[in-house]
Amino acid sequence: MEQEKVQKLIVCSKQGDTKAFEMLIIAFQSLVFQLSYRLLCDYDDAKDMVQEVFIKIWLQLDKYNPRYKFSTWIYKITCNMCYDRLRSMRHSPESNGISLFAIEHIAVLSDNAEISLINRELKDLILYFTDKLPAKQKIVFILSDIEELETKEIEKITGLSAGQIKSNLHLARKHIKHKINALTS
Repeated sequence: MEQEKVQKLIVCSKQGDTKAFEMLIIAFQSLVFQLSYRLLCDYDDAKDMVQEVFIKIWLQLDKYNPRYKFSTWIYKITCNMCYDRLRSMRHSPESNGISLFAIEHIAVLSDNAEISLINRELKDLILYFTDKLPAKQKIVFILSDIEELETKEIEKITGLSAGQIKSNLHLARKHIKHKINALTS
């Protein structure tokens, strides 16, 4: 959606126009869900997070600064809320992640026709090991390598400096690479 149209919907939403806010939700809910799912690695938690994020956006819409892209503000809110959830989950006895079934049943395939299956398995492994990263590394890795955002936008979303982003990204990539190499050796 064009930024100009988004700004008009925001102005209307600030004035209490729920239809305008509904249009914002429709436009951005998939972004929030995808990011939440990648960070939380749980479908139901991601669905819940979408609702929580948009409630927070509705309540804090007057704090949005139109100098920045609305999507950047949404990324920031979503990351912060997911980060809080991840921190609370670290203290929870429940494990929340991708099943080890996918890892235990990896077949080494040599046929070129099965390359897409191997790529899918590799993606599942990366997501599994991403879930095990510390929260900051996980957020930076997902925003950079999965969402493909530039460092400047990640700075705005996370509040981290470019150096902190590069450091966390390096550590995340190193951790994931080490875990995958350990499986294949």
